[in-house]
Amino acid sequence: MAGRRAGVQEPALAYDRIVSPPAEPETPPAEPETTPAVSEAPPARYRHDDGTMLDAACVVFAAEGFSRANMDVIAARAGTTKPTLYARFGPKEKLFAAAVRREHELLNARVTVAYAGGTDEPFHERLHRWTAAYFDFVKERPDGFKLTFEGERHAAAAAVIERATNERIDRIAELVADVSGRPAGPGPRIVAAMIVGMLRWCVREAVAHPGVDLDDAAALCESMVYRAVRGLDLALMDAVGA
Repeated sequence: MAGRRAGVQEPALAYDRIVSPPAEPETPPAEPETTPAVSEAPPARYRHDDGTMLDAACVVFAAEGFSRANMDVIAARAGTTKPTLYARFGPKEKLFAAAVRREHELLNARVTVAYAGGTDEPFHERLHRWTAAYFDFVKERPDGFKLTFEGERHAAAAAVIERATNERIDRIAELVADVSGRPAGPGPRIVAAMIVGMLRWCVREAVAHPGVDLDDAAALCESMVYRAVRGLDLALMDAVGA
């Protein structure tokens, strides 16, 4: 995922010097600026923002996994240097955790916007918004979604993933409590955890099979969640944590 990025106007040629010599000695032209040594900071064109470096890290970590990913490869893909990469993020473990965190934050931002966008709509429409936001993220950022799973196998990203997942569960628990007419509590939260887990693994299974249309998979998942929530035994949900 490459970053998105003009010229110095040259002075006009002194044609009058061709016709006649100048009356006074010319001031010697300024010497060109020296090129910085390799050991100094890299040229400005290589000083990309953190997002560019995280994009590169996301692609490499998703393709190679944490253990096989190489910091030199990540730096080259980002158009920067390994020392710059280390200066910004620290060792590979911290870069990996930062990349995983960024993908979860992007996913949660989409889910939050989708959740807040239709609070007056029927449950089915709100569920559709949320499911579509999740699947759209997967379609637009396949490497990022893959990285969210890769992160589960490494302690460096464990706290990041737990916090991000809990945020999604909190959002869906609010929806479950609202639809069921029950107060917030353990029951709605357990149901929300099941929904988040089911959707997550549904997406992963769909992505694992190239012939599966993600829109069809989203519709199937949405249908199942809708019926599951509508068919909840409210007495059982009330009993949880009572």
